[in-house]
Amino acid sequence: MAGNFYEIDELLNEAVMTNVPILIVEGIDDISIYSELANRVPFDIEVYAIENIEGYEEGCIHVISAIEELNTLPNTNHALSNNILGIIDKDVRDFREELPEVEPILVLNYYSIESHFVSKTIVNYILTICTKANKELITDDLCKLIMEEIETKLIDLYYFSLESLKNSIEPDYEENFSYSFSCGRIKDSNTRELVLSKQDDLDVFAVDMGVTPCLDTLKSITKGKWLIDVFSSELICTINNLKNECKEHRITSCKSCVTEAYDKCLYRIKDGFTKKAIKSLSLSNINGSEFDYIVDAITNIKQRA
Repeated sequence: MAGNFYEIDELLNEAVMTNVPILIVEGIDDISIYSELANRVPFDIEVYAIENIEGYEEGCIHVISAIEELNTLPNTNHALSNNILGIIDKDVRDFREELPEVEPILVLNYYSIESHFVSKTIVNYILTICTKANKELITDDLCKLIMEEIETKLIDLYYFSLESLKNSIEPDYEENFSYSFSCGRIKDSNTRELVLSKQDDLDVFAVDMGVTPCLDTLKSITKGKWLIDVFSSELICTINNLKNECKEHRITSCKSCVTEAYDKCLYRIKDGFTKKAIKSLSLSNINGSEFDYIVDAITNIKQRA
């Protein structure tokens, strides 16, 4: 370890000597997520942020460079893929034909790790924590219904994501929205008018890219931070409306509403649960099937040994 940084070759030696594989991830904020995912495998894993390694900075480019450097080290009796796994966001590398060929690297299936948290599993989890509804009320059908409603709102991101994607692929494109913008810019009336005036052209571009307006596409081309932000906003709005749905018997009514004690509806969101809290809670649950392929990739480190 040099100063406050780790040396890349020392990390490999540590993994070999301790028989504890190492994940190298894009940033410090990713450590907690991947550490939780690592808890789903039947052996110990160490997770390091790339900026904590000597000579590297935050981001996928540096994870790729670190793996490339590891591949240049003198051959040993221990295969690199048995001890190290770099993990990077997909971003739009697939559309730009820039997927790394160096191994061992796992490129996420979606735009970023945040994209994986937009799911029915998270809806169920948030309802369980943020309301007093029990398992009999929080049914799979209810979660599916909520997710479908939220998906219709998320589609608002579609053309802004296409505009950003086109800008990232075509160097001379005159964009009105890009991945560098904050999600809040989508609400700007002038920006909306400019982007939505391009719908016909963007529809043609979408055909060329092989994408359609659906949640799976959004997970692939929408910046993950935008997606989880809008998802959290729409989820809390939908939960806040459940008490009205319960009162009108449009969903399974709770015992309070059956007896017309509407102010005590079990679907009511508990005090203190804001959009920020919902977002934070959403990003803490890694049990959905969306993460299974990542867990499988981590598990395969030892299986290759």
